Amino acid sequence: MEAFQLLMYGFGVLLTWKTLALMMLGLVLGIFVGVLPGLGGPNGVAILLPLTFTMDPTSAIVMLSCIYWGALFGGAITSILFNIPGEAWSVATTFDGYPMAQQGKAAEALTAAFTSSFIGSLVAVLLITFLAPGIASFALRFGPPEFFSVYLLTFCSFVGLGREEKHKTLISMSLGLLLAGVGMDTVSGQLRMTFGWSELFRGINFLVAVIGL
Repeated sequence: MEAFQLLMYGFGVLLTWKTLALMMLGLVLGIFVGVLPGLGGPNGVAILLPLTFTMDPTSAIVMLSCIYWGALFGGAITSILFNIPGEAWSVATTFDGYPMAQQGKAAEALTAAFTSSFIGSLVAVLLITFLAPGIASFALRFGPPEFFSVYLLTFCSFVGLGREEKHKTLISMSLGLLLAGVGMDTVSGQLRMTFGWSELFRGINFLVAVIGL
């Protein structure tokens, strides 16, 4: 009940002409950020942060949030039109979106991407609002055995659901694990396979790895 009241209060704060205008501006800027491969929503928010220095906290948060959400959709534009994912999460869009564009159905693909982005974002916000406290308390119970079980289930699902032959799926998984292992360990701080290159301390960027492979 408290979460619902807070959600309604948030709608009351947001549904003003000034805030709606900032939302539209943030979405447009976010789309421009999303279509630039490799820039990403977080980097775009950091670059455009100075625009909010003279705003009140609510307006600034609204605009920065819309920049991030706009980047989610913007990454799908280059994925559909040019087969180049603008964001890491837009890689899957290239599988169906680009073939549709080659068939002259680019408008339908972009509409589907926009609709799915809107519905997914709306559902995600509602779920987080109502389920976040319960999920957080449940996640705190996870230890090394539970995480290992989740990872094992994930890898077994890859093998079982993969369309390719099993050994090809295993090789792809092994290559992914090898690339993910590069960088500094988040628990021990130990450097793994950096070969003395400081550029590899943070690991290999997901989007760079996907495009490179």
